[in-house]
Amino acid sequence: MKKNHIKKSICLAMVMILAFSTLVGCGSKDTPAAPSTSQPAAASSGAQTVDYGPELHLQMGSTGATDDISTQAAQYFCDLVKERSGGVITIDLFPASQLGAQLDQMEMLSQGSIDLFLEANLMGSFGINTGAMSVLFCTRNRDELAAVLNSDVYAAWADKFTEETNIKVVANNWFRNGTAIASKNKIETLEDCAGVKLRVPPVASTTAMFNSLGFNATPVAYSETLISLQQSVIDAVWCTEDAIWTMGFYEPANYVLELNAGADDMYVYMNNDLYESKLTDAQRELIVQAANDAGDYYSGLTYETLENNKANWESKGVQTITLSEEEAEKWAEVTFAHAYQQEADGVWEAGLFDQVLAIVEASRAGK
Repeated sequence: MKKNHIKKSICLAMVMILAFSTLVGCGSKDTPAAPSTSQPAAASSGAQTVDYGPELHLQMGSTGATDDISTQAAQYFCDLVKERSGGVITIDLFPASQLGAQLDQMEMLSQGSIDLFLEANLMGSFGINTGAMSVLFCTRNRDELAAVLNSDVYAAWADKFTEETNIKVVANNWFRNGTAIASKNKIETLEDCAGVKLRVPPVASTTAMFNSLGFNATPVAYSETLISLQQSVIDAVWCTEDAIWTMGFYEPANYVLELNAGADDMYVYMNNDLYESKLTDAQRELIVQAANDAGDYYSGLTYETLENNKANWESKGVQTITLSEEEAEKWAEVTFAHAYQQEADGVWEAGLFDQVLAIVEASRAGK
């Protein structure tokens, strides 16, 4: 990555201008109220009170819309940290790609120009191929994904990612709704995928997987996805199902295909120099715990809001289709074959996909 070419002082000045211009006049869709963040200002261990000093002021970016539930949960995280530290640690949140596109913010995070970032798994964009756990239909629910995320396989990926990027994953339990495809034309079968220009995130393994299904997989920055669909640069969008409403993808789309093909999650990333060297042990523990508590809150919100969002887009004339079990097996046969071909081609090490499947099977068996 480029070394520190973005100065923090300039970045923050621009941020304040962007924050004002973006947020003035913005409405908010109805979402469940956040639970109280009220906590003791300091924790006690026996007769000793935990000291959260010295004072710390951090900046956090995200790409979620201002009224997206991920932004609501991110603000909840910031509030938790402030409350639990008694105001000693404060975090300013800048959602809606105010700090730039996904990869721009990751670069800023690596350099220390920002301190925290909420986003999906972007390890693949930085040479850490986690594609073996992201194969469609490999995991079918959150418990199965959590089993992989808590495994030695994932820990090795995360450690290598930190070594390569100077970015630490401090929480990965922000579980999202399942993924779906919002499209202009109806997609119900594997044959319908042929040639469809499908937006995917800028991750090589994801692009290759959707190409194997017959799509013309097209990497597009999240912040540019809606306009790309509106202008027919792409025909369809692969995303979490809740984003179809909150990001406005339903507007140019006519159909939503629910894949039920696996769980997905978001990460709270932190600059690793900050994590390792600039935080006290108490500060580090507080921030990590708050990030995970906020992840639990976010995961609950996803269930509560999806049905409302679905009703909203259907009221606009968008048809919801659920991939049949028969079709799901056809798609899975292709994606699993692709996974094994990835191993044969040396994209990831031989036997890795079977390791991931074994973790998932053990989770299903309750082990």
